[in-house]
Amino acid sequence: MKKSLIVMALALMMSLVFSGLLAAEEGVTDNEIVIGSHQDLSGPIAGWGIQVKMGLEMRAREINEAGGIHGRKIRLVIEDSAYDPKKAIMATNKMINLDKVFCFIGNMGSPTALATKPIISAKKIPQMFPLTAASGFFEPHDRYSFGGFTPYYDQARCIVKYFTEIKGYNRIGLMYQDDEMGAIMKKGVEDQLAVYKLQMVGAESYKRGATEFSSQIAKLRKAEPQLVVLATVIRETVGALKEAKKIGWEVDMCGMTPAHTKLIPMLSQGAGFSADGFYCATQTPYVYADSSRASVREWWKRHVDWFQKEPDMPTSAGWAGLYYFSLAAEKAGRDLTREKLIDALETFREEPDEVFGGAPITFTPTNHQGAFTVLMQQIQGGKFVTIYPEIIDYRKAEKLKAK
Repeated sequence: MKKSLIVMALALMMSLVFSGLLAAEEGVTDNEIVIGSHQDLSGPIAGWGIQVKMGLEMRAREINEAGGIHGRKIRLVIEDSAYDPKKAIMATNKMINLDKVFCFIGNMGSPTALATKPIISAKKIPQMFPLTAASGFFEPHDRYSFGGFTPYYDQARCIVKYFTEIKGYNRIGLMYQDDEMGAIMKKGVEDQLAVYKLQMVGAESYKRGATEFSSQIAKLRKAEPQLVVLATVIRETVGALKEAKKIGWEVDMCGMTPAHTKLIPMLSQGAGFSADGFYCATQTPYVYADSSRASVREWWKRHVDWFQKEPDMPTSAGWAGLYYFSLAAEKAGRDLTREKLIDALETFREEPDEVFGGAPITFTPTNHQGAFTVLMQQIQGGKFVTIYPEIIDYRKAEKLKAK
């Protein structure tokens, strides 16, 4: 009888131990939260990936030095995808199965992050703020996937809203990359023009990798637009600006976040002309050491002190992803689970960007897009300067007013 009681007691103890293990959330212990991210650290966009990595590390250090989130420190696991979808999948499986990460933040690039998205969601692991403006992270709706950055479609609509309502333009043209990115940017321009019962006066495409844009610019000039929207990245933006300068065409040109980089004024200067006057829609004002925002100046100095390198826009994007995670994790409470983190994220309503002054973030139980708005900047004196003091939101019927 005594022996059977001992056996029963041991069995009960073992069941309690195992039930406790089963109840524990992967990636969360009493002392830490394990967060994964795959970045291009050695491939064609390593310049972005390395900076995003520093942004994640910077915010993790800030959190940890402040005592963590409900006493738990952040431990980052960052793997190199080399901007290769196959390597991204291998890295993701490693982080899920070996590192037991709690969630993913800031996975790099449309092809790589989209390749790993279904794997992560199938495991019911949250993923947020991928470094891409592709809509595949929130359309169709997926409880475990969150965007964060203003999509290209919304950027394009905001550009048209600004130039029609503030500048009074009614003749708008487009130069766009002949791929998925260019197509969604083009649709945004078309849909917003339709609001004003307008159509594009000209639209010229180019193949990805093109280096010559004389034909496109010549055809657009004949259409006599007041604005050319550039659905372009870096080299193509500089190429379009250079061609317009070469033929003496004075026309406003406006790009989107792929062109929101210091490389535009730098490469233009190297090509023998100034990019001053170029407009760009952006989610976040460009970060500079002498920013008018004290929070940006402090952030910049801290980054230089810690990494001995100047930050750039990708750095702020990585930092922001972990910043918004920390807000949601604090709200979720000490008993942190993946489901509670998602519930907390879905309470975000116009959550402000306190440090950089960018677009606010909104997540709901049925919409995980995140950001919908832009700020309008222009290159002046070789630097991106905000030229309209308010957030531009194409969803609002109220017309923008000149400030």
